[in-house]
Amino acid sequence: MLKKNVSRYDRLKKHMEKEGLDVAVVISPENTLYFAETYIMTQTDIRDRLAIVVLPLVGEPTMIACGIEKGTVDTETWIKDKRYYIEFQESPIQFLAEVLKEKGFEKKKVGIELDYLMAHYYIELIERMPKANFVSCTRLFDKVRMIKEDKEIAILSKAANITRESFEKALKEVHPGCTEKEFANKVKINMLNGGIDKITFFVMGSGEKSVQVHALPNDTIMEDGEVMRLDFGGSYIGNYNSDFARTVMIGKPNPKYLDIYNRVTEVYQYVMSCMKIGVTAAELYNICLRKFKEYNLPFSTPHIGHSLGIGLHEFPMLSPKEDFALEENMVFNLEPVVMTEGRMFHIEDLVQITPDGPKILSNHTFDPGVPSIL
Repeated sequence: MLKKNVSRYDRLKKHMEKEGLDVAVVISPENTLYFAETYIMTQTDIRDRLAIVVLPLVGEPTMIACGIEKGTVDTETWIKDKRYYIEFQESPIQFLAEVLKEKGFEKKKVGIELDYLMAHYYIELIERMPKANFVSCTRLFDKVRMIKEDKEIAILSKAANITRESFEKALKEVHPGCTEKEFANKVKINMLNGGIDKITFFVMGSGEKSVQVHALPNDTIMEDGEVMRLDFGGSYIGNYNSDFARTVMIGKPNPKYLDIYNRVTEVYQYVMSCMKIGVTAAELYNICLRKFKEYNLPFSTPHIGHSLGIGLHEFPMLSPKEDFALEENMVFNLEPVVMTEGRMFHIEDLVQITPDGPKILSNHTFDPGVPSIL
């Protein structure tokens, strides 16, 4: 686990002051891990088993968790005031309401993760605290998390390179005629052997199946002259994610597909070169749009990338309506995709924003070349 970093809470307080918030309530697994620095595995898989962190602008924080998670929470979190509810006998929202009242927030402006909290829990909270002013504070948490700490960047970079190297090793272990599943399993084994803790997603599609955005690997034969698209990732130290994509030529490359791939690569490298401090996400998206047209490539993707961290798609997204400017130590997965000639072409790498321009974290000697299965 990452050790306590008080600056996270301090940075959050600055945003709370600007928004006039008296207290911020954390509920999602990602923000619980980030701010309380404890990983409660069941919080993700069992939505009713809430873990809650109460972060007041003034005063000490409190953490509320299910009693069966006491060993984990007591061991990992830096928060001193911890309350535990008995599952199926006591309501976590009752505990939250009691803590908020105890701290004097019964009639105050309370920020809460409305994007995550289930409706029946929110209704219960309103009933227990009818005089409080509840507002969404998800974006405040996003703004704290969007600037990565040095240790976060180091972990993300390591995870990205394990993932890339696992793919490159697997390329040499298969051949045309193997199945997608055989290839996918080799990549997964390489990732786990390399240190990835868990495979979080694995998309693979060859030939006509490549256009299925979230296709799963199956017994489809990898045919000579076809293309294959992979998009996959895993979780690493502290539950930080990797996310990596490549388009592969199977056997002897089809000249038509190779030409498309080379054009996509040139656009990709140009857009990446524009990822500089002060450029907005929307400007970057429009740069990509214009470049696609210049290279006679169709463009229909709703975004061209996203930030990455504990969450897979973090704020800000590289989308046409996002006017947030890129800042130092933001980290993005750049991934404009092209669907043409009945195939999808996809490249994705992890990029850090620095004063000297973009720094590729997933491949320090970036040259996508033409990944091939021979």
